Amino acid sequence: MRRAAVLLLAGLAAFLLIGWAAGELWTSAIGSSEAALMREVAAQRSQAATDLARIVTWAGSAFVLVPLALLSCALLLRSGLRTQAAAVALSLGGAMLISDAVKGLVARPRPAVEHLQSVGGFSFPSGHATQASAFWLSLVFAAASAGAPATLTRLMAAAAALIIVLVGLSRIYLGVHYPSDVVAGILLGGGWAAYVAVCVGSLAPRSPRREGS
Repeated sequence: MRRAAVLLLAGLAAFLLIGWAAGELWTSAIGSSEAALMREVAAQRSQAATDLARIVTWAGSAFVLVPLALLSCALLLRSGLRTQAAAVALSLGGAMLISDAVKGLVARPRPAVEHLQSVGGFSFPSGHATQASAFWLSLVFAAASAGAPATLTRLMAAAAALIIVLVGLSRIYLGVHYPSDVVAGILLGGGWAAYVAVCVGSLAPRSPRREGS
């Protein structure tokens, strides 16, 4: 347990530094070259697509994911899956911390287009993309390690990937993030969830119970 805690703290620091370095490098090298793409996306908006984006983006919001994480952890604990519950909680909590910290360190302004959703703070990385990647992938890892059928795990992985991509696209469409913000968020969130799963051992499948035990 102590070793896992040390690894998690070291990993958290590493992810913060990596995110900070990547953000500084990207914004220095690319600068405002993504601005033209954002203006083009904004020019192609439609009411139907806007309504859909506003719905889809909630799948990456902390207001939705935190209650879902609490419910998921409660169900996992009730099933005796304490390691998996810890991994889900640490994945989302750590992703939120990483996103907020890197935002402050990089301090990239939001895209200079109309924002179709009220937002505050800085742009890099996308908090929604970071949180969505960490949470939805942590559920896939939890199901796999709990011994869920391979077909179910694959379906969950496909659904998680779809949700993550749609959340990322919604942030770009709504004008609140550059594409690179979204890519960085997905990599940071997904990488952190995988790292947590390895550290706490939730990627290792449970040994099947013997009948009568």
